[in-house]
Amino acid sequence: MVRLTASPHRRDVLLALGIAGLAQAEVWSGTVVGGSRPAVAATVLVTGLALAWRRRAPTAVLVIVFGGQIVQAALGVDSNSGFSTLFALVIAIFSAAFHARHPMAVLPVSLGLVAVAVLIEKGPSPADLLYAGVFVTGVWLAGHAVSIRQIRAELSEQRAAQIKREADWRAAAAVNQERARIARELHDVVANSMAAMALHVGGIRRLLRPEQQAEREALLVAEQTGRQALTEMHRLLALLREPDAPVSHTSLPRLADVGDLLEPLRAGGLRAELRVEGTPLPLPPSIDLSAYRILQEAITNVGKHADATRIDCVIHYGDKTLRLDVLDDGRPPQADGRSAQTDSRSPPADGPTPWSGHGLVGMRERVALYDGTLEAGPQPGCGYRVTAVLRLTGQSGQFGQSGQGS
Repeated sequence: MVRLTASPHRRDVLLALGIAGLAQAEVWSGTVVGGSRPAVAATVLVTGLALAWRRRAPTAVLVIVFGGQIVQAALGVDSNSGFSTLFALVIAIFSAAFHARHPMAVLPVSLGLVAVAVLIEKGPSPADLLYAGVFVTGVWLAGHAVSIRQIRAELSEQRAAQIKREADWRAAAAVNQERARIARELHDVVANSMAAMALHVGGIRRLLRPEQQAEREALLVAEQTGRQALTEMHRLLALLREPDAPVSHTSLPRLADVGDLLEPLRAGGLRAELRVEGTPLPLPPSIDLSAYRILQEAITNVGKHADATRIDCVIHYGDKTLRLDVLDDGRPPQADGRSAQTDSRSPPADGPTPWSGHGLVGMRERVALYDGTLEAGPQPGCGYRVTAVLRLTGQSGQFGQSGQGS
């Protein structure tokens, strides 16, 4: 259903026509006492129609309305007769206090004009001047208060929108940074494998007998193709890294190196234990590296964000899965008791988690590579648990071949 709403200017025009029509009815029906009817009718018509511009030119409308009040006082019209003039004054003062560029200047102008009108109509009457001043000040305060409240509401909305944009930007930056890091590491793994393949092909080519010329040429083409692809791979790696950072081909960390991550925590006084369950399998380099990075992020966050005294790290080798568990007994800041359970095939939750900022974003990206699952959340009572499950494809014998070939 389409909802039709009038624009602010159209509403102001309707309001002005209503006030002007009410004023004309009061004048010609005799409700307004004193003065010449045609002159008073013309005056109230101008002041009523002027309200149509109360948003666009509030100060000018205020002066016109007060001017009409002064003219009526000069014509001898009783200010207590009729309601249209009172309505026009209230609307003009309120609008000027709300919409004027300099609302603080509106109050003295209004007080001065109403004093002129009172002096013309009733002379120097302190009681009437006081009453008129209190009336004008009260209406001005109401308009100014509403204006301040609306400004604060708009600022709050802008701040909320800005915070949301910053949170979205940080989440996107964290995802892009982690994806670039994953890409570099996976390319390093592939590059190492390609280098080993090219080296093996070259070794086999040198072992051929002189009469095996066709085989030698075929292996030479394979070796040259591998080395050319390896060169392109290193060129791509250089683009993924920072422009000023040197290209490093040092050995990448492995799951077997996780124990080194617990040493700083032990040095800080934490009881840190590492357990390996099941039969350890030679893992493909990409899974081996991703598992190490997931544990590194979880262990690092325990030291940075949790007030813990103990941390348990468990690596469980299954037939088709690799499960990683990190459990501590600390109290993460801002924990609300809700567990964040995420399937890697689902989009990540909006915004950072209270436990580790954007740390879980990187874990989700790595787990998603292997169609796994990630569970992270506070434990009953105290403590925090992170469980990542990576799905392994193929048989254990294939894992061993992949690991040895790299």
